[in-house]
Amino acid sequence: MTRNIPTLIILFCIVLLVQVFGLSYLRVFNVTPDAVTIFIALTGVTLSQRASTTFGFAAGIVLGIFSENTGMLIGWMMLSKTVEGFIAGFFNIPENSHSTTKQKNRRIYMAIIGSGIASGAIMSAVYDPMGFSPIIRIAVLGLLKTLLTVILAFLANLVFLKKSLLD
Repeated sequence: MTRNIPTLIILFCIVLLVQVFGLSYLRVFNVTPDAVTIFIALTGVTLSQRASTTFGFAAGIVLGIFSENTGMLIGWMMLSKTVEGFIAGFFNIPENSHSTTKQKNRRIYMAIIGSGIASGAIMSAVYDPMGFSPIIRIAVLGLLKTLLTVILAFLANLVFLKKSLLD
């Protein structure tokens, strides 16, 4: 696992750049899909809860710095991404597991949904871009962000991991 850390850090930086400079402009009701959530869920499922929590914390710092309201959102972004990594770690598959590809894909999607809902709930409770009540923000905007992220994960799985869907 230690050999993969430099590769993961490079991939992490690429995902952060794509999120900050690419996906942040793709908005539906002022909600963007989150590629970082997909990366954190993948690290939680494949590596460990500690690794995904660490990557989540680092992602929260970087995304908080590059967010629109830097002063207000940096702490909340760190909290939401750290919780996201912690929840994604619950879906960890041990290295010596004999899981099928279908089971691994199911775990990845469950980690994306679980961590996305938690992160969306935290950020929707604090950040109010459209002036909705807190319940509507958490229910609608948090779930919409999770839905967009799952669609992005499914499309990425179709494009990059075609073999895993055929098994």
